[in-house]
Amino acid sequence: MENLVAVANFKTKTEAEAAAGLLKNAGIPYLIQSQEGMLHGPLFPGATIHVAPELAEDARDVLGIADEEKEEA
Repeated sequence: MENLVAVANFKTKTEAEAAAGLLKNAGIPYLIQSQEGMLHGPLFPGATIHVAPELAEDARDVLGIADEEKEEA
């Protein structure tokens, strides 16, 4: 998976993993980026879900997130 785009940010990796379950059920491949759990604890709390650009709109729909274009309309 190259050239991924961020579609959602979460306060914790656990929240991101729960949301990623929705993407998995919808058949949308994803990557969770987080530094939580590195070394002795989180360096920077939070996590971001990334998907392929052509799947970003579908992923946002599955997650119930309005993309920037929809917010401007």
